[in-house]
Amino acid sequence: MTRPLRSTDPTRIGDYELTGRIGGGGMGDVFLGRSPGGRPAAVKVVRDLLADDPRFRERFRREVAAARSVSGAYTAAVLDADPDAERPWLATAYIDGPSLLARVSDGGPLDAQETRALGAGLAEALRDIHRAGLVHRDLKPGNVLLAADGPRLIDFGIIRAEDGEGLTETGYVLGSAGYMAPEQAAGGEATRTADVYSLGAVLTFAATGHGPFGDGPTPGVLLRQAAGDLDISGVPEGLRDVVARCLDILPGARPTTNALLELLGGNAIATDEVPSPKETKKAPSTKKATKTRTKDRAKTPELDDLLRGASRNTQNAEIAATPTTLMRSAKSTKDAKGAKSAKKSSRPTPQPVPTRRKFLFFGLAGAAVAAFGVSVADMPHGDSKTTGAESDDSAGTAGTGLPTVKVPGVISGPAKNPAWSAPAANVGFLALSGTTLLVKGTTLSAFETSVGTSRWAAPKDTFSQLYDGVLPATADTVYEVAPTGDDLIAVGVGKGDQSWSAPAPASWLTRGLLGASADLVVGWAYTSTTESAGDGLWGLDPTSRQVLWSTKIGTIDGAPYFSAETGLILLSQPKSHQLTAYNAKTGKLAWTAKDTTPNDDPAFATAIASHGTSIYWATSRLYAFDANGHPLWPVGGTTPEGSDGAFHAVIADDTTVYAASEGSFPEENVIAAFKASDGAPIWRTSWPKNFRDPSLECEMALGGGNLYIVDHTSGTLVCLDAKTGETNWQFHDPGGASVNNDWSVVADDRHVFIGYDSTVRGFVA
Repeated sequence: MTRPLRSTDPTRIGDYELTGRIGGGGMGDVFLGRSPGGRPAAVKVVRDLLADDPRFRERFRREVAAARSVSGAYTAAVLDADPDAERPWLATAYIDGPSLLARVSDGGPLDAQETRALGAGLAEALRDIHRAGLVHRDLKPGNVLLAADGPRLIDFGIIRAEDGEGLTETGYVLGSAGYMAPEQAAGGEATRTADVYSLGAVLTFAATGHGPFGDGPTPGVLLRQAAGDLDISGVPEGLRDVVARCLDILPGARPTTNALLELLGGNAIATDEVPSPKETKKAPSTKKATKTRTKDRAKTPELDDLLRGASRNTQNAEIAATPTTLMRSAKSTKDAKGAKSAKKSSRPTPQPVPTRRKFLFFGLAGAAVAAFGVSVADMPHGDSKTTGAESDDSAGTAGTGLPTVKVPGVISGPAKNPAWSAPAANVGFLALSGTTLLVKGTTLSAFETSVGTSRWAAPKDTFSQLYDGVLPATADTVYEVAPTGDDLIAVGVGKGDQSWSAPAPASWLTRGLLGASADLVVGWAYTSTTESAGDGLWGLDPTSRQVLWSTKIGTIDGAPYFSAETGLILLSQPKSHQLTAYNAKTGKLAWTAKDTTPNDDPAFATAIASHGTSIYWATSRLYAFDANGHPLWPVGGTTPEGSDGAFHAVIADDTTVYAASEGSFPEENVIAAFKASDGAPIWRTSWPKNFRDPSLECEMALGGGNLYIVDHTSGTLVCLDAKTGETNWQFHDPGGASVNNDWSVVADDRHVFIGYDSTVRGFVA
């Protein structure tokens, strides 16, 4: 509700007479104002701390200009602003109605019909914002007003242009705990898909009275979010699947606003929503979407009647109840300046796309809490009231490099430059086919391995930009997915031409490809766009181009792995401490195995590898199984090598298994080698103690007697002698270091290739 002005409050801002206080938060204070003509307005005035920051002023100026371009039935229009005032301010239309926060807190959760109508209105509001090339970044219950004719999305104080600079680049994290997407909470850039994630969290609150990660102190909310402790069980069944898809950890798996309008029963959907370059094509098909849109959109009865009876409180929303979190990120100001300098001298920064394992890293490493400093107030619904202090960065930064002088038993050694580098937009996957390096990012391209000459590149938007699975390639074919996500496409490696296409299982939405052999292509999919059916696997015969089988596997908390040599598809499921195998020829369950000494944390990152007829599972211990699921040996756990083992990456050749381990050897992050025959230790080498937790998210490749390891958190590639563990050389790029930035690596006998951001690099072994 509106409260009287305080003695220290201004009585006029610009042309607006201030008559009351609506609230306040991390960005500033919000007042009820009246224009010279008597029009009511919500006037947001930036706090002094930010007003004194010239970088904030410049960004605020650009963001105000961008926000003026937003208009729609479900947004509050920007009326006026002055970014150059002593305290910058922004005035938006005053909405006569309670906030969603107040409505649910006073009257309890909405029913299914009201929640569906609310979701459709907010999806349309986000569509209008996204059409203007903007991202809201702070959708939460306190920023949703319930007017008599439908909801309104307010608070454009931190809205930003998708292709412009944002506050996060100066070391700030903007958003609200429990409602911001994981990539946003980790300090990454928030795009359209982050708004969709927030919408899923808001609908959870509307339907249940609590956010998807509960209530209470902000650090607890963040830790539950990082651990994947999601509770949407109270969401009505018909809406639960839509909410679950909005809350997917992977940005590319979330639906678009157009898809949401169709799923929620929205009105006529325009076809002119142009996806952002950073937004994937993985949303469900909207083939039935209306081709045209009338100028005056007719509302559905649900939207006409939305919460009419509930709008008994005619005061504007009290934003103070759930203020925006505006905190320094875990990076210091010095780091932010360095990152900005590196950006100017190198390449544009792509959208951070965390993998599910990377999200687990974010939680286990404590980044969820560190990103918000140490002075977070305990506010309801995961919000913070204070701006807080900068976090301590004494533990090391992403830009910390390895020693360039060799240290016995420690990963260290001389630096090496790449033989060549080439641009490749938003690199996600690498694959080798003979002397051709295949690179999948925004598009699919091919390079000659020895000198990096471009062989071909598919036009943009030819294929779906997937972030799950792998890029499957055989001797002459690489497999892709159509932009709609429902057809498998075979592409010739030689020229990049399409050889054939075949439909995946009907009504399934492919989320990734897992691998291919001469007689099988394996895919991973969402099994339904309307039911909470979870995930599914399918196998397709490339000769007949027919789906051989499809199997629903429910909701899983790990990623599938295709082992062509054993003919199995394997699932590591950390929460149930279980490894599950399916027959790749039939899709039928083959066997299951248990982690006999599971780690206490059920969300622990795990990995799978295979070589020949053996399968290796990296979890709290490192396990070896034969193709029938019979255990061969374990390493770690109760063995002398360590009592609290935690393995996170694994790869193998004929004689040796290589694994990254954190804590298996007291207080060390190590790379270790074991005999494939019995698990006996061969060698181990440690990451430097001041190195930033590398082993949890490193990736590995083998080639030419070398073991290659990429660590994205520090921006490092190291080449180890596979027989001894001694470091041969290293490459370090602090400009590419990021918790949210994927680094991919592949190798043959003569070269190793890495890809990240918008560059691929080749090194001579």
